[in-house]
Amino acid sequence: MRHSPIFLRLYAGFAVVILFSILIVGLMVQRQIEQASLRDISNNLSSQAFILQQSFADIGQQDQQQVQLRVEQMGLRIDTRITLLTKDGQVIADSEFSPLQMDNHRYRPEIIAASVSKIGQSKRYSRTLKKPMLYVAVAAIASNSNLGYIRTALSTHRIDEEINYLRRVIIIAASLTGLIALFIGYWLAMSFARPLKQMTLIAKNYAHGRYQLRIPSHRRDEIGDLARSLNQMADISAQRFDIIKTERDQLSTILKSMNEGVITVTNEGLITHVNAAACRMLRTSSDRCLGQALKDIDPSKNLDQAFIRCQQQQASVERQIQLDGYTFSRHYRLHVTLLKQSHKADAILVLQDITDVQRIDKMRADFVANASHELKTPITAIRGFAETLIGDEHIDNTMKQRFIRKIHGQSIRLSGLVSDLLALSRLESNDEAFNTQVDIHQVVQRVCANLQAVAQTHQVSLQLDAKDGPILILGDDKALGQMATNLIDNAIKYTPENGTVSVTLNIAEGQVVLAVKDDGLGIDTADQGRIFERFYRVDKARSQSLGGTGLGLAIVKHIVQSHKGRLHLKSKLNQGSTFTVTVPLPSILE
Repeated sequence: MRHSPIFLRLYAGFAVVILFSILIVGLMVQRQIEQASLRDISNNLSSQAFILQQSFADIGQQDQQQVQLRVEQMGLRIDTRITLLTKDGQVIADSEFSPLQMDNHRYRPEIIAASVSKIGQSKRYSRTLKKPMLYVAVAAIASNSNLGYIRTALSTHRIDEEINYLRRVIIIAASLTGLIALFIGYWLAMSFARPLKQMTLIAKNYAHGRYQLRIPSHRRDEIGDLARSLNQMADISAQRFDIIKTERDQLSTILKSMNEGVITVTNEGLITHVNAAACRMLRTSSDRCLGQALKDIDPSKNLDQAFIRCQQQQASVERQIQLDGYTFSRHYRLHVTLLKQSHKADAILVLQDITDVQRIDKMRADFVANASHELKTPITAIRGFAETLIGDEHIDNTMKQRFIRKIHGQSIRLSGLVSDLLALSRLESNDEAFNTQVDIHQVVQRVCANLQAVAQTHQVSLQLDAKDGPILILGDDKALGQMATNLIDNAIKYTPENGTVSVTLNIAEGQVVLAVKDDGLGIDTADQGRIFERFYRVDKARSQSLGGTGLGLAIVKHIVQSHKGRLHLKSKLNQGSTFTVTVPLPSILE
């Protein structure tokens, strides 16, 4: 006959009840024995006290020493402590202790009770004998003496030991009986509960997708049938889960590798999926987006408006938008498509960042326009002066020499422009590593010496503060010289008269640091991002009057990059500018 787990639990509970019942009965028996023992001792002490009451009726005829000796002898014979006390509680004699060393006993519980009802008793700890005692006191009947009370006492220590022994025996017996009952009940219950617990644990693993676990199904009862059913369910679920997981991983990989932002929304505009690219474009995270409406994550409402328009037209919508939250405006191409061709269906939004494309197109257009303009100006001037010389045969020599000098100057400018363009093109296409050591300290000194005359012409003080000794780096001597020349020459040109251009060269944290500082016009923050573009000028009129081609800083940038260095600009309007170049030392490059 098979028992249900409920029956087994009741059986185990019944064993617990038996255990506690045995304990309670044992404690009650122990209590009764203790009370009966104390009652017998009390009756015995009371009988002894009444007998001693008669024995000490003639105490008034004996001296103190005789009374003490008599008390000691009687206490030894009856194995009981005997104490004689005066009416005011003073100890006259004691069978086990010297009366002279004992306190007044007037306020002992048994003495107080005896003074009221002629007999009293108490069980307490004796501070004189240092052990638990049972006391019985009776009033004395001697009329010719100061004897007031006769007290008998017996130690309860042996009774307490026997009671404690009995209590331990009862507790141990009850515990063993209960533990045996509990063990049998637990063993029977676990024979059914263990497979159920195992099924529950494995079912929880199934809920978390761990379908590789299997439940032992060797039993031929209902539990075995349940185990086989769960194993079959796990096999089917594992196959379906593998298919879904494969498709999901493929889709997730595709979405993660895309540079385009992808957002899927419900027909109510709530976000159900967003990839990393979309989070980056929206400057948010997937946790903050999922479950939110499009209008909540995009303050500009561009996404929400395009989605609504797509639902209304039941067709794909494409437009160019801008998203808020960036220091510089970023442009995106938005494409919204319905996932189901039905009214207010779910939709997918695809965002493509076209900011760099537009910027490159604009830079290309600006470069073509600037290059054309820069080339056209000297060519037009040369052509005009040449046609004038050819068309007018009677032009005087002074004017002819003036035109020729103009033609020569414009040809030099045109040659410089072409040379800078060729140098810039060569630098952009050259990605080879340098393996030649160059003393940049000597290069900067040479450039400063060559430009001292230019600085004096502009009435500008050119100062060099460089670390003593050679500073060797891997690089190109001519390119580094051109870099230093362009930076220092620009600083001189854009520094007003009586100004100062400071050039410093030192080593800091394994880097060679070249800084060119001037106290000239400065550069506005809005122009600092484009100052290194080709043909870009902050002040075009001043730049052209100074003979600049607009390619100097672009060449500097490419030279620094080819030497694995960095170029930094710090400038404010009317407060001067500082161009800082850092190039790693050979040990850092290795």
